[in-house]
Amino acid sequence: MSQMKQLSPLLFLFFLFLLGSPAHALNTPKSDLLHTQVSFYRLSDDAQQTSGLSGAFIMALQLDMQPDWYTYADDPGGMGKPTKLTGTNANGAPVTTFYPKGIRKPDSFDPSVMVNTYKSGTKLFVLIPDSDARAFPLSLRLDLLLCHPTKCVPMRRDISIPQPSASQDSLPQASQQDWWPQLIELIDKKITTSGQLPNSAKASPSSIKWDFTPKYLQPGLEVTSLLSAILMGLLAGLILNIMPCVLPVVSLKLSALLNSSSMESKSERITAFREHNIFFSLGVLSFFLFLAIVLGATGSAWGALFQNKWLVLGVAAIIFALSLSLFGLFHLPVIDLKFGSKNNNPRVQAFFTGNLTTLLATPCSGPFLGGVLSWALIQGPVVIATVFISIGIGMALPYLLLALNPGLSRFLPKSGPWIEFVEKGIAFFLIATAFYLVSIAVGSESLRILAPLWVLLFGGWLWIRTKTAKITTKWATRTASLILLALLVVWTTPTEQDTQVWEEFNPIVLQKIIGTKPLLVDFTADWCPTCKALEASVLTDKNVMHWKKTFGVTFIKVDMTQSTPEAENLLRALGSASIPTAAFFPTGPESRSPLVLRDIFTKSQLENILESWEK
Repeated sequence: MSQMKQLSPLLFLFFLFLLGSPAHALNTPKSDLLHTQVSFYRLSDDAQQTSGLSGAFIMALQLDMQPDWYTYADDPGGMGKPTKLTGTNANGAPVTTFYPKGIRKPDSFDPSVMVNTYKSGTKLFVLIPDSDARAFPLSLRLDLLLCHPTKCVPMRRDISIPQPSASQDSLPQASQQDWWPQLIELIDKKITTSGQLPNSAKASPSSIKWDFTPKYLQPGLEVTSLLSAILMGLLAGLILNIMPCVLPVVSLKLSALLNSSSMESKSERITAFREHNIFFSLGVLSFFLFLAIVLGATGSAWGALFQNKWLVLGVAAIIFALSLSLFGLFHLPVIDLKFGSKNNNPRVQAFFTGNLTTLLATPCSGPFLGGVLSWALIQGPVVIATVFISIGIGMALPYLLLALNPGLSRFLPKSGPWIEFVEKGIAFFLIATAFYLVSIAVGSESLRILAPLWVLLFGGWLWIRTKTAKITTKWATRTASLILLALLVVWTTPTEQDTQVWEEFNPIVLQKIIGTKPLLVDFTADWCPTCKALEASVLTDKNVMHWKKTFGVTFIKVDMTQSTPEAENLLRALGSASIPTAAFFPTGPESRSPLVLRDIFTKSQLENILESWEK
């Protein structure tokens, strides 16, 4: 009860923040802010010849918004999230979208910055490549930031477009519409700026056969046999324990290990300690076996589980529940992480903690793991299972050693008054992890709310804890919280970005330009923390712009946040099954042997590759 009283100010801050946030200040339901209308227009032979389009007809998606609302253009200009309409037709071919030019105006939130916007009634154009039902249904995703002069709402809609009920001949002609001259200009601009030929939409990415003989930055570390795969798997699994994806679960491990010290009898502590580590290791190994079955059967890449939005939200909910349990709000039936708590099923708790650890490890790819997975996942089921079990053993090895020699526990922290602060620190770390997973599922824009919310919760807890502290301690902690809040607000505020730094991945266009100019293709995903670390340290916009100007290299980003078969096919053709992965394609015949960089690489390594090519 006392814990509930202590936590009530935290909950008050939580709801106060929600009530004051832009998303909750809306008077109009989110679903009523934007409506879309779809219209089809026929492309006559003359229109195809004039425009260079080879599709059967054009689809126009009209954006209808409430008065005073707008969204940012595909090229937002100074700031703002670009409006994107992406997707595939029934044959798996990506749709070709043409975006109109935005209306230039001062940004509502920073009038000193000019931005490009779309008003209500704006049409986005999609080329339909086939003249029969094989192109339908279209699976489209509309992603935009809907804004009012006082607030903004991120919006993402999945739209399924069935075949038009009217016959093709009865559709109105596109060339007779008032927007036709504008569309011709958009087509010419797209060809000039990106080389993405509109008639390329006639081909199907699924029909592309990538034929490469990749070379690797460190060929001596590539896997060539089952024995080397097992040895490298053991080492890769061991390293997974210190990768960013696993850091949240390190808290779970530490918590469970310290719990064993609450028992009075030394023999009881040793027995509980051994049992925890054994069943934790079994949880790790069983989940790796499950991954071997799933990835081997589906042919998916490592980390593909996190391409499922609902799975990510489910994991976020579990982690958030674990964090709240550390504040004493409730007791979880399977996993209870509070220090000194008596668990009726310690073996089950340890087993599922191992499961959760492995699940959170799947977005990460540490040193050696990329080569191991790439070799293993093209082998038979027995080899795949053997290699994955070796990775699991490597990851579980520290805990197996602790089970065999409990004396090593002397290096673990001992219980004391400081444990309460460790417990709450773990809780806030888990909350941050849950918020990060939510941002992966619903969009990174949500961090503008979730990151300050986390600081408010943490600051509220510090405020309560320092009520009776010395005046210097009290104001030092409060000042630090305010500074952290200000830093996070600045960090999550959108900044002006150069939209021309990276080219979007189009498999058909990529196939056409390979060998004609130097290319660097980078595979990334929002759910891959290692990828984000590389983007923040190596593949920064500043570095990429410098390399583009110095070496004349075109940089292409392949986003694997969602399941994309053509991207996965290219990744496998480069001899990889995990990300981060990057490949450098030189010009000429050497482009058939691109240089592949797996997992983690440095700025100097990449710069040396580009310098060597230039010479």
